Amino acid sequence: MILSDVFVLLLLSCLALIWWWDRGIKQSAFLKCKQYCENADIQLLDDTIQIKKIKLEKNSHNQWQILRVFQFEFTYTSEERYQGTLEMLGKHMRHIELAPYKI
Repeated sequence: MILSDVFVLLLLSCLALIWWWDRGIKQSAFLKCKQYCENADIQLLDDTIQIKKIKLEKNSHNQWQILRVFQFEFTYTSEERYQGTLEMLGKHMRHIELAPYKI
């Protein structure tokens, strides 16, 4: 095995690890969103969230982390769809916001 093969293998391993870690963050965001919707007595539609934006941002300890903004749809009446967003800074939920909806 030559050095270039080792480098390619290391690079592919790092990419797989980043992808696996990112999927874990998305799964955590989905579970937090589902729990929030259940507590608010609304229904998370399609049981899915989509990534809307990714950027670097500093946390409260002045350290750079990845901010992921997820978008989801929910309903209260089962007739109309509304938009919501959930922000994850690193692996922690920072904020969740729901569009105004009819009760």
